[in-house]
Amino acid sequence: MAEAAQPRPAPGSLKALILVLGACGFASTFTMRVLDPLVPTLANEFTRSIPQVATIATTFSFAYAVGQPFLGPVADSFGKLRTISTCLLLLATLSAAAAFAWSFDALTIMRTAAGIVAGGVIPAAMAAIGDRAPMAERQVQLGRFLVLMIVGQMAGAACSGLIAAHIGWRGVFLVAGALAAIAGVLVMIVLKPRPDAQRPKLSFSGALARYATVFANPQTKVLYGLVIIEGALVFGMPPYVAAILHERAGVGPSQAGIVIAGTGLGGIVYGILTRVLVERLGPARMTTAGGALMALAYCLFALPMLPWWSAIAIFTLSGFGFFLMHGTFQALATELAPSARGSAVALFACALFCGHALGPLLMGTALHLFGTSGAILSFAVAVGLLGLLVPRALRLGGSRT
Repeated sequence: MAEAAQPRPAPGSLKALILVLGACGFASTFTMRVLDPLVPTLANEFTRSIPQVATIATTFSFAYAVGQPFLGPVADSFGKLRTISTCLLLLATLSAAAAFAWSFDALTIMRTAAGIVAGGVIPAAMAAIGDRAPMAERQVQLGRFLVLMIVGQMAGAACSGLIAAHIGWRGVFLVAGALAAIAGVLVMIVLKPRPDAQRPKLSFSGALARYATVFANPQTKVLYGLVIIEGALVFGMPPYVAAILHERAGVGPSQAGIVIAGTGLGGIVYGILTRVLVERLGPARMTTAGGALMALAYCLFALPMLPWWSAIAIFTLSGFGFFLMHGTFQALATELAPSARGSAVALFACALFCGHALGPLLMGTALHLFGTSGAILSFAVAVGLLGLLVPRALRLGGSRT
């Protein structure tokens, strides 16, 4: 579907947009990833099994996904920036409440609610960038946004274990809440809504009409289906990393957090090199190479004799491969329905986090059936095949953009 002509924004305004929205993405992904290194700690705290605690990651992701069909029309109708700031302030409140959770069930409820409001940040930010950046520049600008967002993912994973080791796991959620509050205030102070934005009135029939516009594009179902698979294969492993490393080498949550943060480091490398990668490789080669690199990384992580610290480099490689594939998916998602971009990107996020929620369940089942190395290798084969399938399924060809 062709995009309406967009005036080129002033470089300074676009830079401010990326920096502030990057801070929002930082706060959101910091909150999202803080739990992964804490899984063994929370299992001891609440006398639960590792798989039971890992399900909190599933409930957060499922709530994130379920909220998207509602948050997309809200962002289109009330404005993306207003949606982002409101969701961040709610996220700050719920994160602070999680710090005072008195039971496992209470913590699960707080994280589930946090997942819903966290879903109103990154998809709306991507749609806002899509509104302002011309398509020729969009994947590059999204890559820069990803750099800041991924630093939050790294910090959430790496700092979570360190904070927990010094002031306890409750302090982790207080820090996450403070970051979300600061980002929400930044949006309100620095960024201004577009004066010429067309915002349809929020209604059930209007929301259905916008979703009908999104699915009128024949690429929509294919892209969303591939993103569900991608989310499951990429995000099924992190909740089990701390337990796997503890079983192999007796390492604690701080070391596990550093390993998981390697995914974010790979994303930063991708963000820095986005323009070169897009120009030299193009979307087809990027997705295929991304799947191959993730498969290689998983195969290496399946080797139990490697020292625990080697997993930092392994997850950095995996993260780079993931964003090679996912960066192309994101750029395509912003172009599915330009007149209903908030709804289109929200459904894209819904698909990703449906996979995100499904992944830990699949990994838990694979661990039970095949053991640790067998489960990781099964994910390696699947993600490698996904990389080969994507260019054909999306008809990307060999073109460079």
